[in-house]
Amino acid sequence: MTHKKRPICHNYFLGDSALQEVKHHPNLGVELSNDLSWSKHISQTVNSANKVLGLLKRNLWNCSPSIKETAYNSLVRPKLEYASSIWDPYCTTHIDSIEKVQRRAARFFKNDYQCTSNVKSMLQDLNWDNLELRRTKVRLITLFKESHGFIPSNVFHLSNKSRTLHTRNTHTMNYIIPSANKDCYRYSLYPCTIPLWNHLPPELKSAPSVLSFKQLLDKQM
Repeated sequence: MTHKKRPICHNYFLGDSALQEVKHHPNLGVELSNDLSWSKHISQTVNSANKVLGLLKRNLWNCSPSIKETAYNSLVRPKLEYASSIWDPYCTTHIDSIEKVQRRAARFFKNDYQCTSNVKSMLQDLNWDNLELRRTKVRLITLFKESHGFIPSNVFHLSNKSRTLHTRNTHTMNYIIPSANKDCYRYSLYPCTIPLWNHLPPELKSAPSVLSFKQLLDKQM
C-alpha cells in the first residue's frame, strides 16, 4: 500500500507459492485498496445496501411504517455504517452516494415517490439524522471507548498528559492533533476526530459509561 509513483516491488512467497499482487482485497468486511483509498469499499457498500433496500421495496411495500422502519434499521443502515469510523468519507461524491440510499429509504417509508416531494422534509418528519452526522458520532464514541479503556487504544501516545508545557487550554482528556501531509491520513480517525473531541465539554468526555456518553452526545449535536 503506497502513494509512490514508482513503488519498490518485491516477490512474496507462502511456502513455494508466489503471492499474487492485487489492487484491493477484503479484510473483515472492509475492502482495502493499495492506493489507500476507500472508493472501492464505499462503492461496494452502497451497491450492497441498495440491493437490500430493493428487496425490502419488493416484499414489504404493503407493510406498516413501523415494519418498514425496523427492516431499514436492521438490514440496510448497518451495511452503511459497518466500520464507518475507519472509512468515513470526506469527498462530497462519496458522502452523497451514501446519503442517497437513506433518501430512497425515506421515500419507501413514506410511500411517496413523486418527483415534486421534498425528501429533506421526510427525513425531518422521521427524525432520521443524516448518515454523515451519525458517522461523526460513531467516531467520537470510538475515541471515548479508547480513552476509557473499553476497547484497545492506539491514541494514548497523543495524550496531553505527555506534554511538558501545560496551558489554560490543556485538558487531561484532550489529545494532540497529529500532523498529516496526505488526505488519506488527514481524514482518518485520529486527525479528523481529535479536533471535535477536544472541543467537547469536559463533563461529556468524563461520562461514566458509553450509554451516558451517547445520550449526552445526542443532546450536544
